[in-house]
Amino acid sequence: MPASTKTQKGTAMDYLAAPRDSGIVKNLMVSIGYEAPKGGRLPAGVKLDTLIAINEAFTVEDFSDFVSSIQSRVAELQAARRVATAKVSATPESIVAAVKSGKISLADLKAALTEIDG
Repeated sequence: MPASTKTQKGTAMDYLAAPRDSGIVKNLMVSIGYEAPKGGRLPAGVKLDTLIAINEAFTVEDFSDFVSSIQSRVAELQAARRVATAKVSATPESIVAAVKSGKISLADLKAALTEIDG
């Protein structure tokens, strides 16, 4: 669980966190057969144990189609994610800094300047 306050510590599984309102973790656990009592929590360690079991299941040869379908879906979801683009302030200093840092190439800058000059 990601830390939500300055004094709260996150866990080693922060990278697996999903927005609570998405219901992804809850739905996964329910589909496997674990449901927390109303207002309660899942049994201690059941999420970790689920990941261990899923990891082990992926190594079974009979599940190669299952693994392949997961790989394909993850690839689709990754491709659909928006890719961050470099933002450049409209000052000469920031443009020079962007060229120096490699965010834009000198050739691209020259081409853009040529388009502006006509």
